[in-house]
Amino acid sequence: MPDNPPVTEFDPVNELTQAEEALRAGETRFRTMADNIPPLIWTNDAKGEPTYFNRRWYEYTGLSRDESHGPKRMTIVHPEDAPAAAERWQRAMTAGEVYEMEYRLRSADGNYRWFIGRNVPLRDGSGRVISWFGSATDIDDLKKAERELRSTEERFRLLVEGARDYAMFLLDPDNKITFWSNGAERVFGWTQEEAVGQSGAMIFTPEDRKKGEVEKEIQTATKEGRALDRRFHLQKKGTRFWTDGVLMRIDDENGKLRGFAKVARDASDQRRVEDELAHARDEMEQRVVERTRELLAMNNELERTMQQRQQLERELLEISEREKRRIGEDLHDMVCQELTATALFLKSTATKLRRTSRAAAQTLEESAVTVNRNVVIARELARGLQAVELTAVGLKAALRDLAASACQNTGMKCHFKAARGVRVKDDTAALHLYRVAQEAVTNAVKHSGAKNVLISLDRSKTHLCVSVMDDGKGFTVAKRRKGLGLHMMRYRANALAGELKIERRKTGGTDVTCKIPIKR
Repeated sequence: MPDNPPVTEFDPVNELTQAEEALRAGETRFRTMADNIPPLIWTNDAKGEPTYFNRRWYEYTGLSRDESHGPKRMTIVHPEDAPAAAERWQRAMTAGEVYEMEYRLRSADGNYRWFIGRNVPLRDGSGRVISWFGSATDIDDLKKAERELRSTEERFRLLVEGARDYAMFLLDPDNKITFWSNGAERVFGWTQEEAVGQSGAMIFTPEDRKKGEVEKEIQTATKEGRALDRRFHLQKKGTRFWTDGVLMRIDDENGKLRGFAKVARDASDQRRVEDELAHARDEMEQRVVERTRELLAMNNELERTMQQRQQLERELLEISEREKRRIGEDLHDMVCQELTATALFLKSTATKLRRTSRAAAQTLEESAVTVNRNVVIARELARGLQAVELTAVGLKAALRDLAASACQNTGMKCHFKAARGVRVKDDTAALHLYRVAQEAVTNAVKHSGAKNVLISLDRSKTHLCVSVMDDGKGFTVAKRRKGLGLHMMRYRANALAGELKIERRKTGGTDVTCKIPIKR
């Protein structure tokens, strides 16, 4: 008896391994096929999230894998198509139905093409949707062909409907009329029997025929496919009228010239309006020229006025400096000397009276002390008024002395800081900058109640800047608008073609800044 055949035992691990290999092989075949077909292919899970895109998708969209699996993939849908596409996709997912729609997708070079997109639900044995298979097929060329067909049909419809406002007729390659519409009869006056068989040149004026305009129009239409026809034409009764039309080339199915079609209309009213518009434009241009001349004259006068104002401001500043200098000299040379002499006289008299009247002598000595104190005050005033004999080189030293003098007898700390490399090359600019700083420091001492004041001299590539910052109570420009000091500061800034800013600091106090351009 034959031996019993061996019994093969069931090996679940081996069976699972073989199934996985078969699945991988099938998936490899699917990907190979999907990567080598023209449509864009993708898959979605049951919730609609993408799980796979073929190579054609990445080549067309230019998106990376992360971008394709994220929300950016939706940006390639044309903005006009995106809302309807999203709404229809949601409806298809909810109902578990096939999704189909035409939309435009943006390519990697930024251009849009038409596609027909489909998403088909894939179901398990129980009918539950477990995934979706999507594709997008390029139909842009088909769309263009449809548009061309509709355009051709529209032209044909215009020809056969016999629109009375348009003259439409056909010509053979030799420029002989083969069809003459009712509109052509109404516009030009010739009947169909009179026009068919005649040359298309019969509607041209003698001078245009002589210049060869008929041949030029045909050559242009033959070469470029169309030729505009905007000129004067003739009617049967000899009347000239302005037409607006076009001569179009007609080819057969093999691309060979079949003839021409002309569409024209009576545009005499349009030409009259254009002539009136041209005349009105000429008049407007003339008025613009005249108005421009007036504005130029006004601008020149305004510039002269501004120059005069600037000159007056400069003269005012010069007068102010001279008056300050004179007052300072008078204070120093006259008032201080007189006060000093008075103090000496009072002391001398007190010495003489000490023996006879000690009380009177003491009163005179106290008076002498008061006079000497006023001498000190007068000298300080004189020094403040006379400290203008400075050059550009001495600006830093003058500002440093200004900070030191502000600390005396005020209980306030005043510092000076200058950026490295700051140089003022103009003596006038140095004088005005010093005066602005001096006025700002004086205001801080008298009105702000500040404990600290900082004088800064800085520069940028284009501007010089002097600023005075304090930590006092600050003040608004409106409160100081009537003061002469603020006006003088602005005049000085304007004289240097600069600007003056007075601002409240966020931390308290006032920031006065004068910025002037650097002359090159």
